[in-house]
This record gives sequence, structure tokens and C-alpha cells, in this order.
Amino acid sequence: MDIWKYRSYIWTNALSELKNRYAGSSLGAYWNILQPLFQILLFTFVFSQVMVAKIPGMDSSTVAFAVYLSSGFIPWISFAELLTRGSNAFIENATYLKKLAIPEYVFILQIAVTTTINLCISMSLLCVLVILLGFSVAASWLLLPIVLILFLIFGLGLVFVFASINVFFRDVSQLLQSIVQIWMWLTPIVYIEEFLPNHFAQIIKFNPLYYFVNSFHQIIVYSSNPETMDWIVMTSISLLSLVIGYVIYRNLRPEIRDVI
Repeated sequence: MDIWKYRSYIWTNALSELKNRYAGSSLGAYWNILQPLFQILLFTFVFSQVMVAKIPGMDSSTVAFAVYLSSGFIPWISFAELLTRGSNAFIENATYLKKLAIPEYVFILQIAVTTTINLCISMSLLCVLVILLGFSVAASWLLLPIVLILFLIFGLGLVFVFASINVFFRDVSQLLQSIVQIWMWLTPIVYIEEFLPNHFAQIIKFNPLYYFVNSFHQIIVYSSNPETMDWIVMTSISLLSLVIGYVIYRNLRPEIRDVI
């Protein structure tokens, strides 16, 4: 794939989407910052003042669970958006694909770049708020961008799979929305792993997203390094996802434009 050749097109369209997403509103593009900020502040208020939840080993902190929830839920939102929007990338841009000699993958990468920018904004706001709330900043925080990159690579590989198949089986995008909802509840995002029954706690470790979310928690909440096994699993499944996604896309590519 000659990605470098189309880098300007991808970047320009990604920025244009961010600028026009809230077109017509008074604050315009600033909502890309305000939306995640409000979400983080809402989590913090609700779980520190209204429904006070505690994390084992951090019982003295009234905001620890809000940070725990935000550090897993915010990346998840971006991941879910990447999957659901990316799966429709070819179909939604069918007009361009029929008229322009532009590679199909450009529209997937455009969505990926937009999602990445939003995720970076949200995570930056979260990190600032975490510091303001009195959480310690450790050297392990330097590992956060690496985990986020692996997380997005894993999602990108899946998008290539679903976007390619969705062209031939239009129910894929609808089915994916249900899968995403179930997947979230199979990942320790809104609950704490220690509170689960032992048999279920073992089952969720077969979930590839478990290792990413657990790493987010380790870095942001506990200021510690992800375990070696987490790094091995995250790196392996990210690369495997990307390779499988590209192979499926490459094999189906000759028929995509004809079908859409």
C-alpha cells in the first residue's frame, strides 16, 4: 500500500472531519475538546460524590474508581467508533470509489486518523485531570502512548476485515454494533476484576481487549508497568490483526468496487 503518497489527502480529510463534525454550533471544533472533558468530569463527580465506589487497596481515595472507569472507557469509545465507522468506510464512500482512482484503504485510514486525534485529546485531558486530582506521575506513564498505538493497530486490523466483508454482506455492520456492546461487558471497564467470580475472571482473560484495558489501568491508576505477558499478548495480537486484515482486504479488493 502506497500510504505515503496519499498522506496529505488522509490528513487533510481527517482534520476537515473534525472541524465540520460540529458545524453550525457556536463553539464548532472546540466541542472535540469539550465533549470528552464533560464526560470525564461527569464520571468524576458521579463516582466520587453520588455513587462512591472504592478500589481494593485504594480505599482512601474517593476519585480512584472514576479514574479507573475513565482510563478504560475513554479508549474503548474510540475503539468502538473505529470499528463501527470503519466497517462502513467503503460503502459510505462508494461514490468516490466509483469515480476516483483512489485506493479503498485511504478511507479507512482517514477514519483511523480522526479517531486517533480524538483519542489523544481525550487521554491528554484525562492525564491532566488525574494529576490535578493528586495521583502520582510515574515513569510508567511514558509507556501509555505505546499501549495506545498497539490498541489502535489492533482495531485497524479488525476494521480492514469488517470493512471488506461488509461490502459483500451488508448485515456485518449491524451485527458488529451488537458485538461491540457485548464485547464491552466482557472487558473490565465498568467493573473491577477482583469483584468477579473466579471462573468468570479466568474467562475474560481470553478476551484480547483485557490486556489493553488492564495496561491502561496499571499505568494510569496504579502508576505501574504492564506485566511482560501483557506486552507479549498486546504486541502479538496487534500485529496478527493487522496482517490478517490486510490479507483479507487484498484478496477481496479486486471485487470491492464492482460490488459497491
